Amino acid sequence: MAGELIKSLQVGIRRRWWSGIVEAFGAAGAVWLITEIANMVSIPVEQWIKGHGGYYIAFVAAASAIAFVRQIYEVRSVNFILPTTNTKIEIRYGDLLSEPTDWLIGVGEFFDSELGQVVSKNSLHGKLITAVFNGDSSRFRNMVDAALLGIRGTRTQRQISPKTKYEIGTTAILPNGPHKIFLVAMSHTHLDTHKASSDVPTLWIALRGALQSIHSHGNGAPISMPLIGNGQSSVNIAPQHLLRLIVLAIVDYGRRAGLPKQVSIIVPEDCFKMLDIREIRRDWRKT
Repeated sequence: MAGELIKSLQVGIRRRWWSGIVEAFGAAGAVWLITEIANMVSIPVEQWIKGHGGYYIAFVAAASAIAFVRQIYEVRSVNFILPTTNTKIEIRYGDLLSEPTDWLIGVGEFFDSELGQVVSKNSLHGKLITAVFNGDSSRFRNMVDAALLGIRGTRTQRQISPKTKYEIGTTAILPNGPHKIFLVAMSHTHLDTHKASSDVPTLWIALRGALQSIHSHGNGAPISMPLIGNGQSSVNIAPQHLLRLIVLAIVDYGRRAGLPKQVSIIVPEDCFKMLDIREIRRDWRKT
């Protein structure tokens, strides 16, 4: 907790030190104005301030310091109501796999299951197989195949299994206790190297497909998603712009077809210094 506080202050000072100083002087000016008015209308107040100058200065300094910290402090979560809807979007730092909600997770177009060269253990896809399926790739594969049954794919000349790839935006829905896991194909996979790749148009199509599936099969339950596109299949844009793109996709779809009342974007801790989530909230609250 102390470490998070220090990090929030350090990042906040780096980003908003000037506006923090402005707020601090503004607070001092407000106290001074109130004091001057009080002195003009009340002799006892004037006498008290003259007799307790040290306390008065300390109060002004405290008010300025509070205003400064309040302005520069980098928050760890924000939320706002989606314009023209009743959906609340929350952006928060944390671990997606600990969220007691439905999850949306991006995978490659083959919906791979083998940990190692194909699915990195450090990716969210890999962590899902490890944490939820106890590393049992076969069980994960069987559930994915069952979820994709009836969905048309394209057979390829890939040297390893699975050999069938699916269109970007195809979503497999897996049960996860009382919740669901929405796995969306959001990246292309090289047939030989198995390296995943994506870009902005591909990510947009994937998000549209996933949100359609959530709308059709989520029953309005809260949904949590990561900073999708920032992992192994990076779309190669700055996290701040990627977050804007994700929120815009949610807003665009939500206005057309409707979304759950709660949509959470769970951002990894290592993005803390690169993201300004207050700016995202400010922009959409203005809208």
